[in-house]
Amino acid sequence: MAGSELKVIALISGGKDSFFSILHCIANGHEVVALANLFPPSIPPFSQSSESSLIGASNGHSEDEDSLNSYMYQTVGHSIIPLYAEALGLPLYRQEIKGTAINADKNYAPLSKSGHDEDETECLIPLLQKVKTAHPTANALSTGAILSDYQRTRVESVAIRLGLVPLSYLWQYPYLPPDLQTSLLDDMVAVGQEAMIIKVASGGLDEKFLGQNVADEVVKRRLVRAMERFGGAGKGAVLGEGGEYETLALDGPGPVWKKRIIAEEEDREVVVGGGGTAWLRVKRARLEEKIGSLVENSTIADLRIPGVLDARFESLRKTFEEEAWSTSDQMPVAHERLQFDCRAEALTINHSRSTTAWTIANMTAPEAGAGAEMQMRAITEKLTACFKAFTTEGSSSQDDIVFTTVLLRSMDDFAAVNGVYATLFTKPNPPARATVACGDALPENVQTAVSFVIDLGPRNSRQGLHVESRSYWAPANIGPYSQAIAVPVEGGEKVSNSSSLVYVAGQIPLLPASMELIRPDAHDVHMDSVTTFRTQALLSLQHLWRIGHATEVNWWTGGIAFIAGKQSIQATALIACKIWDAMHKSDISDDDQEQEDTNGLDAWEQRYGGFGSLSMTDETKARHRLPNSENVTVDEGPLAVSPVPPFFAVQVDSLPRGADIEWESLGVAHGPVSIRERISETKIMKSCALRSANGTATIAYYSILATSSSSGDELQQILTALLDGGELGEEQENPHVTIYTAYTSCCRHLRAQIVPCRSVWGAEGRVLGAGVVVRRDGGSRVQGNKVEE
Repeated sequence: MAGSELKVIALISGGKDSFFSILHCIANGHEVVALANLFPPSIPPFSQSSESSLIGASNGHSEDEDSLNSYMYQTVGHSIIPLYAEALGLPLYRQEIKGTAINADKNYAPLSKSGHDEDETECLIPLLQKVKTAHPTANALSTGAILSDYQRTRVESVAIRLGLVPLSYLWQYPYLPPDLQTSLLDDMVAVGQEAMIIKVASGGLDEKFLGQNVADEVVKRRLVRAMERFGGAGKGAVLGEGGEYETLALDGPGPVWKKRIIAEEEDREVVVGGGGTAWLRVKRARLEEKIGSLVENSTIADLRIPGVLDARFESLRKTFEEEAWSTSDQMPVAHERLQFDCRAEALTINHSRSTTAWTIANMTAPEAGAGAEMQMRAITEKLTACFKAFTTEGSSSQDDIVFTTVLLRSMDDFAAVNGVYATLFTKPNPPARATVACGDALPENVQTAVSFVIDLGPRNSRQGLHVESRSYWAPANIGPYSQAIAVPVEGGEKVSNSSSLVYVAGQIPLLPASMELIRPDAHDVHMDSVTTFRTQALLSLQHLWRIGHATEVNWWTGGIAFIAGKQSIQATALIACKIWDAMHKSDISDDDQEQEDTNGLDAWEQRYGGFGSLSMTDETKARHRLPNSENVTVDEGPLAVSPVPPFFAVQVDSLPRGADIEWESLGVAHGPVSIRERISETKIMKSCALRSANGTATIAYYSILATSSSSGDELQQILTALLDGGELGEEQENPHVTIYTAYTSCCRHLRAQIVPCRSVWGAEGRVLGAGVVVRRDGGSRVQGNKVEE
């Protein structure tokens, strides 16, 4: 599962999370080579007595120094840090914290390319450089971030700049299987990790919690009750994610922990601060040898690794296994392919602009030369010229691009194209992106084509999700893109307060912890190509769902499944469609199932002391429910049954990392949604309208029906009538249109983004002449970035 072994520098604060993350690094096959810590200013980095296993009170630091607050680093209990070197048998490197939080944004970037010595985040640079000098093979950095974007993005920024792979195995841990807010504390108990509460800073907690083992059953229950009284039990408060409390790790499983730290009660002093805070000043601590049997019988073997699939996806996997679609004779009879000419046509650049978005589609540069890298470099120059020609100075720029579609002739050119593409984006949260290889479906001499969606609203109203760390949650970014960019429908409003569209990057079936493509068990003779595809389809769709949960998506406008290869396309398209359907049709029944799941305890909870009452609160579950049909209406009536958003399967030549499938979707967050459906002899239309007080966005999916007797002229007439015949309505004179088709010769002269492919499939495994997605915007919106005519 873990893939290549990494040499890890563990960033420690003394708290429970950074040490528990170390255990997961080891469980994933990596080697921790050193510990690194930042300490408050004016405090000697080592204050040990002549007896190396003892920390005394003679260092002269004051209570105020013990309670030093930092936005980025835990500092309380810092005098104990030197003992961890001997306790874990690892070299420890320390450095003083300098500066404060100059850049307080959630998403971090240094103020200059060389960093800024006044921001406390940049203190990590010299510390880690010192560690790398002593350990030149070190190539990864571990952190204990769970829900804090603030902490994670800063560590990632430093790690990436130093060539270190960021590891955050605890990221989103409470929302991973088994979906309990206390799962981390339960798992700590299971492996024997002990952490003492050393500071409290919440109205629900008092000094009676100080000195208690945070993972103790009684303490956990008290924490939950205290957090529930303040309405925060389901938001990471039970884990101290909002600063409700801080901990000090004292012991853990052998042989990782060689010794335990002892701080006797008489050697601890309670300090009461202002604003309801209190902390322990540890005046004296010592190391103690662990009992031999505990060292010899490592309890790290009991470390629970979160399951790959969530309960809903695992249930689907078992359901499809029972159907046993493993041989071709069990598949439906394939529809006939269309017979008319499907040669690739030249792509024409197309601009479409509304009050909210500007799209530049089909940008190519075959004139730049035969190589994909040269063509991509010319595309970036053309894009820069477009911004200069069509925008006012200081308004829209590359920083306002929120989504891109990158088409390659060959996926072998991905790395070269990616390197040039990355130069377009220098700030945090680059656009979400989908990348596919179209092979010979691209026009002759075209090696790459790129389309861009530019948001015209105020930049500070958008919100990005850009996770670069390996975790169990979802794949880290493997290129210059964000997992998602959320854009409010009504300008001037923050994403968190208004109806929003969420652009989600294409998701492929990588195992998040290792960033390797999920593969079937080589020893399982039942794992044929169809079963392999089904496994990949489930995992990659789960990635889409988890990103949707993190960005508070409650509805998908539709689903695009890019499917690679030439074989069994109808079978794989139908499997993807069935999975998409099942994930939406399970919306109503999930509530009953979740209630049943929380009424009892599973085997892990029974063994290690978890309890169902500590699962996420009803409030949190409702907010993250996906799909959520309660906010959806059909025409004028409320939904009786959860409908299924439209679906296209698009057959392409190949996908990144050799994946079989890549899911792409546009999500809806925070807003009421109205859906409608129309069916005619030539097409099926499903639309989703998102409305706010002063703006609307309508996304419609058209399945263009065709048979083996259809002609190219007929398909062209259907598409022309759709785009140019007024059928799209008068809400927006210049809608953004994307056409997925194998028959690009039928799209000549159409004002649309074209995605050439081998074939397109709709619901129930039916081949389509084309799949068309139309976005129309209506109403007004506060303009942040003006685009001139």
